[in-house]
Amino acid sequence: MRPLHVAAALALLATPALAQFPPPGVYACVGEDGASLGELTLFVAGDYSFKNAAGNSASGQVASAANDVNPLSGPLKDMGLAGVFGTDDTGKTVFRFTGPDGLAVMCG
Repeated sequence: MRPLHVAAALALLATPALAQFPPPGVYACVGEDGASLGELTLFVAGDYSFKNAAGNSASGQVASAANDVNPLSGPLKDMGLAGVFGTDDTGKTVFRFTGPDGLAVMCG
């Protein structure tokens, strides 16, 4: 195989793994009505911190497969949230969490 073909094959193999975990960063979170709920800070390896609108902060861990995000511990799990994420062509990532009683939270 040519070096270019090998590089392209390796890139294709690596791409799905990279797409399976949301990018680290700080995301503002709002409810369905647009009211601020707090701030989600996602670190590498699934660690996160959530600071609510009152300024209280707690940490936890999330698992991710494909575009699903499932809290394993911490405040997102305590709120009963599970969600999905997507990243657009410009690199902007948005999370959509749903919980009990129709609770909807967007972070982006």
